[in-house]
Amino acid sequence: MTTPDNAALAADIDAALARLSDPVRAAGAKKYLRSELTHYGVAVPDVRAVVGARRKAHPDLTHTDIVAVTRDLWAPPVHESRLAACLWLEAYADRLALDDTALLAELIGESGTWALVDVLAGSVAGRLLLRVPRAEAAYRAWAAQDEMWLRRSGVLAFLLPVRSVQAYPRWFPVFAEVADPLLTDTRFFVRKAIGWVLREASKHHPDEVVAWVGARVDRISGLTLREGLKRVPEEQKAAVLLAYRGPGPRDRGDGGDGEGNVSL
Repeated sequence: MTTPDNAALAADIDAALARLSDPVRAAGAKKYLRSELTHYGVAVPDVRAVVGARRKAHPDLTHTDIVAVTRDLWAPPVHESRLAACLWLEAYADRLALDDTALLAELIGESGTWALVDVLAGSVAGRLLLRVPRAEAAYRAWAAQDEMWLRRSGVLAFLLPVRSVQAYPRWFPVFAEVADPLLTDTRFFVRKAIGWVLREASKHHPDEVVAWVGARVDRISGLTLREGLKRVPEEQKAAVLLAYRGPGPRDRGDGGDGEGNVSL
Protein backbone atom coordinates (compact mmCIF):
# COMPACT_ATOMS: atom_id res chain seq x y z
CA MET A 1 0.00 0.00 0.00
CA THR A 2 1.23 3.49 -0.82
CA THR A 3 2.23 5.49 2.23
CA PRO A 4 -0.55 8.04 2.87
CA ASP A 5 -0.06 11.75 3.11
CA ASN A 6 -0.68 12.02 6.83
CA ALA A 7 -1.64 15.69 6.73
CA ALA A 8 -4.13 14.96 3.94
CA LEU A 9 -5.58 12.03 5.90
CA ALA A 10 -6.08 14.21 8.98
CA ALA A 11 -7.61 16.95 6.83
CA ASP A 12 -9.99 14.40 5.31
CA ILE A 13 -11.15 13.33 8.76
CA ASP A 14 -11.63 16.92 9.87
CA ALA A 15 -13.56 17.75 6.70
CA ALA A 16 -15.83 14.75 7.20
CA LEU A 17 -16.57 15.94 10.74
CA ALA A 18 -17.24 19.49 9.56
CA ARG A 19 -19.81 18.17 7.07
CA LEU A 20 -21.71 16.64 9.99
CA SER A 21 -21.80 19.88 11.94
CA ASP A 22 -24.92 20.82 13.87
CA PRO A 23 -24.85 24.40 15.22
CA VAL A 24 -27.52 23.73 17.84
CA ARG A 25 -25.76 20.65 19.17
CA ALA A 26 -22.45 22.54 19.03
CA ALA A 27 -23.76 25.36 21.21
CA GLY A 28 -25.16 22.91 23.75
CA ALA A 29 -21.99 20.83 23.92
CA LYS A 30 -19.77 23.88 24.25
CA LYS A 31 -21.87 25.11 27.17
CA TYR A 32 -22.09 21.70 28.84
CA LEU A 33 -18.35 21.10 28.65
CA ARG A 34 -17.52 24.73 29.49
CA SER A 35 -15.25 24.51 26.50
CA GLU A 36 -13.10 27.20 24.94
CA LEU A 37 -12.66 25.12 21.78
CA THR A 38 -14.66 25.39 18.58
CA HIS A 39 -17.38 22.75 18.41
CA TYR A 40 -18.87 21.27 15.24
CA GLY A 41 -21.69 19.63 17.16
CA VAL A 42 -21.03 16.03 16.04
CA ALA A 43 -22.23 13.19 18.25
CA VAL A 44 -19.56 10.85 19.62
CA PRO A 45 -20.85 7.78 17.70
CA ASP A 46 -20.58 9.77 14.47
CA VAL A 47 -17.01 10.85 15.26
CA ARG A 48 -16.20 7.23 16.00
CA ALA A 49 -17.74 6.15 12.68
CA VAL A 50 -15.65 8.66 10.72
CA VAL A 51 -12.47 7.48 12.42
CA GLY A 52 -13.43 3.83 12.03
CA ALA A 53 -13.96 4.20 8.29
CA ARG A 54 -10.47 5.68 7.85
CA ARG A 55 -8.98 3.02 10.10
CA LYS A 56 -10.52 0.38 7.87
CA ALA A 57 -9.19 2.09 4.76
CA HIS A 58 -5.66 2.34 6.18
CA PRO A 59 -4.89 -0.93 7.96
CA ASP A 60 -1.14 -0.80 7.36
CA LEU A 61 -0.09 2.55 8.78
CA THR A 62 3.25 2.66 10.52
CA HIS A 63 3.67 3.91 14.05
CA THR A 64 5.15 7.11 12.66
CA ASP A 65 2.07 7.62 10.46
CA ILE A 66 -0.30 7.00 13.37
CA VAL A 67 1.39 9.57 15.58
CA ALA A 68 1.61 12.10 12.74
CA VAL A 69 -2.11 11.87 11.99
CA THR A 70 -2.86 12.14 15.72
CA ARG A 71 -0.84 15.34 16.01
CA ASP A 72 -2.39 16.82 12.87
CA LEU A 73 -5.88 16.11 14.21
CA TRP A 74 -5.01 17.55 17.61
CA ALA A 75 -3.50 20.79 16.30
CA PRO A 76 -6.73 22.69 15.45
CA PRO A 77 -8.60 24.03 18.49
CA VAL A 78 -11.68 22.00 17.52
CA HIS A 79 -13.26 19.61 19.99
CA GLU A 80 -14.35 16.99 17.48
CA SER A 81 -10.99 17.00 15.73
CA ARG A 82 -9.26 16.42 19.06
CA LEU A 83 -11.76 13.71 19.96
CA ALA A 84 -10.97 12.11 16.61
CA ALA A 85 -7.28 12.20 17.55
CA CYS A 86 -8.09 10.32 20.78
CA LEU A 87 -10.21 7.77 18.94
CA TRP A 88 -7.49 7.42 16.29
CA LEU A 89 -5.04 6.34 18.98
CA GLU A 90 -7.67 3.98 20.36
CA ALA A 91 -8.19 2.46 16.90
CA TYR A 92 -4.47 1.74 16.57
CA ALA A 93 -3.83 0.98 20.24
CA ASP A 94 -2.36 -2.40 19.32
CA ARG A 95 0.55 -0.57 17.67
CA LEU A 96 1.43 1.82 20.46
CA ALA A 97 4.59 1.38 22.49
CA LEU A 98 5.84 2.18 25.97
CA ASP A 99 7.27 5.52 24.86
CA ASP A 100 3.80 6.59 23.75
CA THR A 101 2.88 7.17 27.39
CA ALA A 102 4.70 10.50 26.93
CA LEU A 103 2.43 11.38 24.01
CA LEU A 104 -0.63 10.43 26.05
CA ALA A 105 0.54 12.57 28.97
CA GLU A 106 1.12 15.50 26.63
CA LEU A 107 -2.38 15.29 25.16
CA ILE A 108 -4.00 14.73 28.55
CA GLY A 109 -2.26 17.82 29.85
CA GLU A 110 -3.73 19.85 26.98
CA SER A 111 -7.22 18.30 27.07
CA GLY A 112 -8.93 20.37 29.74
CA THR A 113 -12.03 18.16 29.78
CA TRP A 114 -13.07 14.68 30.82
CA ALA A 115 -14.58 14.22 27.34
CA LEU A 116 -11.07 13.87 25.89
CA VAL A 117 -9.17 12.68 28.95
CA ASP A 118 -11.37 9.66 29.51
CA VAL A 119 -10.74 8.27 26.03
CA LEU A 120 -6.99 8.79 26.32
CA ALA A 121 -6.77 7.39 29.85
CA GLY A 122 -9.63 4.96 30.32
CA SER A 123 -9.36 3.45 26.86
CA VAL A 124 -6.00 4.06 25.16
CA ALA A 125 -3.79 3.97 28.27
CA GLY A 126 -5.66 0.95 29.60
CA ARG A 127 -5.22 -0.99 26.38
CA LEU A 128 -1.54 -0.14 26.36
CA LEU A 129 -1.12 -1.37 29.94
CA LEU A 130 -2.69 -4.71 29.09
CA ARG A 131 -0.18 -5.14 26.28
CA VAL A 132 2.81 -3.43 27.86
CA PRO A 133 2.78 -3.88 31.66
CA ARG A 134 5.82 -1.64 32.03
CA ALA A 135 3.50 1.32 31.37
CA GLU A 136 2.52 0.94 35.03
CA ALA A 137 5.39 3.21 36.11
CA ALA A 138 4.15 6.06 33.93
CA TYR A 139 0.62 5.75 35.25
CA ARG A 140 1.81 5.72 38.84
CA ALA A 141 3.68 8.93 38.06
CA TRP A 142 0.54 10.50 36.57
CA ALA A 143 -1.49 9.65 39.67
CA ALA A 144 1.17 11.21 41.89
CA GLN A 145 0.91 14.54 40.05
CA ASP A 146 -1.20 17.28 41.58
CA GLU A 147 -2.51 18.35 38.16
CA MET A 148 -6.09 17.09 38.18
CA TRP A 149 -6.41 15.59 34.70
CA LEU A 150 -3.14 13.69 34.91
CA ARG A 151 -4.10 12.40 38.35
CA ARG A 152 -7.50 11.30 37.07
CA SER A 153 -5.75 9.61 34.16
CA GLY A 154 -3.38 7.77 36.47
CA VAL A 155 -6.46 6.23 38.07
CA LEU A 156 -8.50 5.58 34.93
CA ALA A 157 -5.60 3.84 33.20
CA PHE A 158 -6.49 0.82 35.39
CA LEU A 159 -10.16 0.77 34.35
CA LEU A 160 -9.90 -1.84 31.60
CA PRO A 161 -7.36 -4.01 33.43
CA VAL A 162 -9.54 -4.38 36.54
CA ARG A 163 -12.63 -4.89 34.41
CA SER A 164 -11.00 -7.93 32.82
CA VAL A 165 -11.55 -11.14 34.77
CA GLN A 166 -8.19 -12.45 33.58
CA ALA A 167 -6.22 -9.27 34.30
CA TYR A 168 -7.91 -8.36 37.59
CA PRO A 169 -5.61 -10.37 39.91
CA ARG A 170 -2.57 -8.64 38.43
CA TRP A 171 -3.89 -5.09 38.37
CA PHE A 172 -6.40 -4.55 41.16
CA PRO A 173 -3.68 -4.56 43.86
CA VAL A 174 -1.72 -2.02 41.84
CA PHE A 175 -4.78 0.20 41.35
CA ALA A 176 -5.56 -0.10 45.07
CA GLU A 177 -2.05 1.01 45.97
CA VAL A 178 -2.27 3.95 43.56
CA ALA A 179 -5.74 5.02 44.69
CA ASP A 180 -5.32 4.71 48.45
CA PRO A 181 -3.42 7.98 49.04
CA LEU A 182 -5.77 9.80 46.66
CA LEU A 183 -8.90 9.12 48.72
CA THR A 184 -8.43 12.44 50.52
CA ASP A 185 -8.23 14.42 47.27
CA THR A 186 -11.26 16.72 47.42
CA ARG A 187 -11.71 17.17 43.68
CA PHE A 188 -14.82 15.75 42.04
CA PHE A 189 -13.09 14.33 38.98
CA VAL A 190 -10.52 12.46 41.03
CA ARG A 191 -13.08 11.04 43.44
CA LYS A 192 -15.35 10.05 40.57
CA ALA A 193 -12.51 8.28 38.77
CA ILE A 194 -11.63 6.14 41.79
CA GLY A 195 -15.26 5.18 42.21
CA TRP A 196 -15.60 4.36 38.53
CA VAL A 197 -12.69 1.93 38.58
CA LEU A 198 -14.02 0.32 41.77
CA ARG A 199 -17.42 -0.05 40.13
CA GLU A 200 -15.90 -1.87 37.17
CA ALA A 201 -13.92 -4.14 39.48
CA SER A 202 -17.05 -4.94 41.49
CA LYS A 203 -18.86 -6.43 38.51
CA HIS A 204 -16.88 -9.66 38.94
CA HIS A 205 -15.24 -9.17 42.35
CA PRO A 206 -17.77 -7.46 44.64
CA ASP A 207 -16.42 -9.01 47.84
CA GLU A 208 -12.93 -7.63 47.27
CA VAL A 209 -14.23 -4.16 46.46
CA VAL A 210 -16.50 -4.11 49.51
CA ALA A 211 -13.62 -5.19 51.72
CA TRP A 212 -11.32 -2.52 50.28
CA VAL A 213 -13.74 0.38 50.69
CA GLY A 214 -14.92 -0.96 54.05
CA ALA A 215 -11.42 -0.67 55.45
CA ARG A 216 -11.34 2.99 54.39
CA VAL A 217 -14.70 4.41 55.43
CA ASP A 218 -12.94 6.99 57.57
CA ARG A 219 -11.25 8.51 54.51
CA ILE A 220 -13.39 7.71 51.48
CA SER A 221 -15.76 10.31 50.05
CA GLY A 222 -19.47 9.74 49.57
CA LEU A 223 -19.06 10.12 45.82
CA THR A 224 -16.35 7.48 45.58
CA LEU A 225 -18.32 5.14 47.82
CA ARG A 226 -21.54 5.57 45.89
CA GLU A 227 -19.86 5.02 42.54
CA GLY A 228 -17.74 2.14 43.74
CA LEU A 229 -20.64 0.20 45.25
CA LYS A 230 -23.26 1.02 42.63
CA ARG A 231 -23.23 -2.52 41.15
CA VAL A 232 -22.83 -4.34 44.46
CA PRO A 233 -25.95 -6.10 45.82
CA GLU A 234 -27.58 -4.28 48.72
CA GLU A 235 -26.98 -7.07 51.21
CA GLN A 236 -23.24 -7.07 50.48
CA LYS A 237 -22.73 -3.35 50.92
CA ALA A 238 -25.12 -2.73 53.82
CA ALA A 239 -22.49 -3.00 56.54
CA VAL A 240 -20.11 -0.64 54.75
CA LEU A 241 -22.82 1.97 54.24
CA LEU A 242 -23.85 1.68 57.89
CA ALA A 243 -20.26 2.22 58.98
CA TYR A 244 -19.90 5.20 56.67
CA ARG A 245 -23.05 6.83 58.01
CA GLY A 246 -21.95 6.24 61.59
CA PRO A 247 -20.57 8.84 64.00
CA GLY A 248 -17.18 10.41 63.46
CA PRO A 249 -15.82 13.40 61.56
CA ARG A 250 -15.05 12.99 57.88
CA ASP A 251 -15.14 15.03 54.72
CA ARG A 252 -18.33 14.02 52.96
CA GLY A 253 -18.09 16.60 50.20
CA ASP A 254 -17.53 15.84 46.54
CA GLY A 255 -15.12 18.58 45.60
CA GLY A 256 -15.48 22.06 44.30
CA ASP A 257 -16.76 21.40 40.79
CA GLY A 258 -20.33 22.48 41.38
CA GLU A 259 -21.66 18.96 41.60
CA GLY A 260 -22.96 19.25 45.16
CA ASN A 261 -22.67 16.72 47.95
CA VAL A 262 -23.69 13.09 47.69
CA SER A 263 -26.18 11.64 50.13
CA LEU A 264 -26.00 7.92 50.70
